[in-house]
Amino acid sequence: MVRYFFYFLILLSTLGYAQTYPNLIIGDSQTPYIDLHSTKIKKGVGLWKKGINVPKLTKMVKNHRISPDICNIVISIGTNDRYLDLGISTLINTIRRTFPNAELYVVQGSWGWGNVKRITYTKVKNYYKKFESLGVKIIKTPIGKREPHRDCPVYKKIGNEIDSLLYL
Repeated sequence: MVRYFFYFLILLSTLGYAQTYPNLIIGDSQTPYIDLHSTKIKKGVGLWKKGINVPKLTKMVKNHRISPDICNIVISIGTNDRYLDLGISTLINTIRRTFPNAELYVVQGSWGWGNVKRITYTKVKNYYKKFESLGVKIIKTPIGKREPHRDCPVYKKIGNEIDSLLYL
């Protein structure tokens, strides 16, 4: 009996299930900063990259293996889309296909710098309401009106908020 249990454990580890982290964060260049300040999420391998927008993230998720063992997905996206809907529903449908058992969350991005210099928080909030209408939970604290490419206190606040929401 012990031998069969041992073989079962080996089988699970070769399938990757024994090594999978149940909560992932995916998205743009803010992903590592959020990951740094959350104890419950890890960056999805091959599922984040600086400068990406919704269509590029959708393609990355589509090419990822189906992972029913993932419990939660946190998404950091929007800034590089300039808060225009470039396929939010397609992204969410693709995430749900790839991670069929995951609860979805989205982090509100940054504005007031670079290509999003003239963007207002009202436009940002309206952009994320599209995620919410698709059943994605919005992380209340936005990255905010700042240049986001360095660690700052808001990432700690966002990380704490994520940790308080996730059940694993």
